Formats: sequence, C-alpha cells, structure tokens
Amino acid sequence: MGKIRHTDSWSLLRRIRLPFNRDLRKAHRFFKSIPVIPITNVLDIGAHKGSFSKWAQVYFRPEKIWMVEADPELAAKLKEQFEEDSGVSVIHGAIADACGDIELRINQHRDSSSILPLNDDVSKVFNAPLKELRTVSVPGYSLDAFFEQHAIRGVDLMKSDIQGAEKLLIAGGKKALKRVKVLVLEVLFQEQYHGCALFHELDTLLQDVGFKLRYFPEMRVGRNQALAYADAVYVNLKGCDF
Repeated sequence: MGKIRHTDSWSLLRRIRLPFNRDLRKAHRFFKSIPVIPITNVLDIGAHKGSFSKWAQVYFRPEKIWMVEADPELAAKLKEQFEEDSGVSVIHGAIADACGDIELRINQHRDSSSILPLNDDVSKVFNAPLKELRTVSVPGYSLDAFFEQHAIRGVDLMKSDIQGAEKLLIAGGKKALKRVKVLVLEVLFQEQYHGCALFHELDTLLQDVGFKLRYFPEMRVGRNQALAYADAVYVNLKGCDF
C-alpha cells in the first residue's frame, strides 16, 4: 500500500483507519509518493466537483484550501457545499494568461469543458460524445494576478486540471509558480483541444521555471489504444529543499 507519511498530518488514528476508509485509501494511492513536507495550504484549479480538495483534506489536513472553478454551475454547488468550512474559499473564474472576461466552452461531456475549443477528432479518441453545447462568459485571471489578489504568499500543493489550457496558466504565472512547492497537473499526449500544449512542451516550460517531474499517479489510454492523458506530479527544485 506504500509507505505511510510520518508528518504531523498523519495521526495514529489515520494510520489505523487507512485500510477501512475508502476516501483515505484513494487519497493515499494518489498522494503517497509526494515529498514528505508539511502541506498547510492547497490551491485546486479546475476544482470541478471538489474531489481533489476532499482527498487533500482527509490526507493532509491543510489549514487553507482555495478552489477555483470556471463552470458557474459547478462553482455555485461548491460554494454551497463548503459554505460552512472557514478553511475553504471557492472562487468562480478561469485561470489563463491574462485577466479579463473569457469564454468558457461548455461541452456535452461536462468534464471536458474548457476555454479552448475541442479538437475535431477528439470523439474518436474516447468514443464518446464530446461536442460543444454553448459558451458562457466567466471572469479570467492570470495566476500571478490571482496570487496577488488573494494575498497568497506560497502554496505547498497546487493542482491544475483546466482541460488543455495549462500552457496559458504557465505563461501568466511565472512569478506565482516560484512560490509553489508541489504541482499536480493534467498533461495531454494527444491533441484533444485546438491550441493545447502536449506533455513534452509543458514539461519543458515547467523545467524552465524550476520544476522536475516526479511521477504519474494516474494515466489514461484512449479508445485508439494510445496514451491520451495523465496526471503528473512535479516538484519545485529551485524553491524547495526536498
């Protein structure tokens, strides 16, 4: 099952509960190889239904979580779900390369909604109906501006799942990324969106700002039997002592 983390976030009770708690087991499978450092704050970009933040809560017990979701309906549900949790802030908006209103493309498969248009052949990759239904204007922020606006001095764990727009996040967040210790982001190996960056390009961009790839906790193969996308965990070697 992997080595138990020996940090303040792991109490004896949690270690005892691990084999019996489904959410804790899921979180452990995903986070078990992350560097053993205190995770006191978490930034969840592309929070969707909040699964990542919930895993982080049960696994690390962070003091603060910022959840960013572009889809207005999903953001409203998250705000309602976490309204009584003083340690969680839910922000409606999209992270891109600049500030200003931006068009979010709501797709038939809601998980695939993005500020980038779907590739014409993406349905063949997943053999599923992936078509755009409508667009909606949402607030857009660069990562640098988002950090400044919310007075974020540093982030121990940041996740980005913004459906192909990670290149824009990096372009608008070079200052902010220097203050991120561990980064989890979705990387694409096939062009699912027009203008998206594939893994090799993102890896180069992240290396330029001090990150190194640590591992892939999850990988997905498309219906064409080729690797389609994966979650990738990076650590900031310039700003952290691992």
